[in-house]
Amino acid sequence: MPAAPAVVNDVFDAVGSNASVAYAPGSINLLGEDCASSGGMLLTTAIPAYAAVGIEEIDEQQLIVAYKRETTKMDFPDSVPAAFSQVPTAVAATIVALQHSLHLVPRNSNGLKVTIASTIAPGRGFGEIPAIQCALALALNARFGDRDDVPTRTRIATAIHETMVQVKGQSWPLYPYTTALRSRPDSLLCINHSDEAVTQTALPQSLALTIAYSPDVTGGSPDEERYEFFQQACAAFGVPTLASLPDAQERVADWVRARHEVHPDDEDIPTIGRAIQWLDDADASSDRARAVIGHIRHSDIQAAIAGVSRDVSERGSAPSASSVLGQIAELTDTIDCEKIARCAPCPGASLVMWSHVDDADRIASALNDGGSETIRVENTSAGAVIE
Repeated sequence: MPAAPAVVNDVFDAVGSNASVAYAPGSINLLGEDCASSGGMLLTTAIPAYAAVGIEEIDEQQLIVAYKRETTKMDFPDSVPAAFSQVPTAVAATIVALQHSLHLVPRNSNGLKVTIASTIAPGRGFGEIPAIQCALALALNARFGDRDDVPTRTRIATAIHETMVQVKGQSWPLYPYTTALRSRPDSLLCINHSDEAVTQTALPQSLALTIAYSPDVTGGSPDEERYEFFQQACAAFGVPTLASLPDAQERVADWVRARHEVHPDDEDIPTIGRAIQWLDDADASSDRARAVIGHIRHSDIQAAIAGVSRDVSERGSAPSASSVLGQIAELTDTIDCEKIARCAPCPGASLVMWSHVDDADRIASALNDGGSETIRVENTSAGAVIE
């Protein structure tokens, strides 16, 4: 087990001796379709930035959340509450998910005080909220559960994600929970959303992944229309993902055509061409993720970078020259080396620079000299409980 991150000390300094403390890493989507309903492949990794959470039982039937010098109090939740800010709502959603789906949190328990510290930059697609929730879940499991193993962590990830989908919508991703709870040290995860199988591959010593972002600009929310469409199609055909639907493209196109015939004025129904494009994009992105992870397993870094470059070209995930991310990417143009920058899925938030490890220091130096923040993907691990 790697050494606990320094952010854990911030929690220990703020909680009592009887607290249960755990941490979990942030994450980033490296390549692939990030819509679980399409059943595609996704390549992701943990990042060396963490959220740490301490829980203490209190006498009052309340939930108290302490985060960034702000303290929020609410009745102990039996359902996800409204009218609270993002982090307290996420904390309450985690407790509700573990209470209802896994029966992990006793309904007749005392209240809880939850203390949070985080070094994960918010609004950049780094999974800060899932990391907080996973750290909380690990602390709750240490307090009330009876085991900590892969099946338990898988159930925890699924339960929290399903609850957050109800709160946030279909675009809320599953992979940050899987990554935060199951990532092996210094590994890349290839997640098959058709069956939720996770294949882990050691990050080759010859490959460098450098994350860059502006300290002043955060990203926007992903377009939810495509995610809702995939979910509706799955519900219409009674399948968990479209990967399990034979002749999916033809049958989904017929379904869209029939919807237009029945509801010709419904503007929320995508055109047949757009629906097919979404299906094609998901399939192609999934295939490229599978190919790139294959190259990485064989330490063929040149082929892996070429595969990412093709995905950037096909999906248009290169930052525009006029954007902040585009200006950040241009900082490395004078460096003569093989590299490719790919935007993270949270629009406008961050980018990942793929390169050979021998070029990583020059790339990071150029990015930092231009005023951007950088994170080198190294020394990563899954979340853990602090004994």
